[in-house]
Amino acid sequence: MKTTGLATAMQYVSDPEASVRWYADLLGIEVTPFPLPMFQWGDGARLMLAPSAPGTGRGGTSVWFQVDDVWATYDEARAQGYAFNEEPQETPDGSFVSLNDPDGNIVGFMDLPVASG
Repeated sequence: MKTTGLATAMQYVSDPEASVRWYADLLGIEVTPFPLPMFQWGDGARLMLAPSAPGTGRGGTSVWFQVDDVWATYDEARAQGYAFNEEPQETPDGSFVSLNDPDGNIVGFMDLPVASG
């Protein structure tokens, strides 16, 4: 079996309405109507928010978004009041940085090359 890309990332959240606002503000896009709150990009990638409750075994997930410039994204989000887990980290191929959503799920940004094929 060979995968061809990411179709959907799912974050389990305790308060879907609050998380929709948080993600919409952070990512700069609106939620797409669907049975579960969903954010969708033109390339078909989706982020869905599924309701969760403590003790269900759900959570602890992460989702990473490709950006053109991690440092610019970091500076912009920090100026809006978002607290990051660290400053952007450099690799030979690019940079990455992460923060946590209101449920503690990791949300990351990277400007690393996207692997193909």
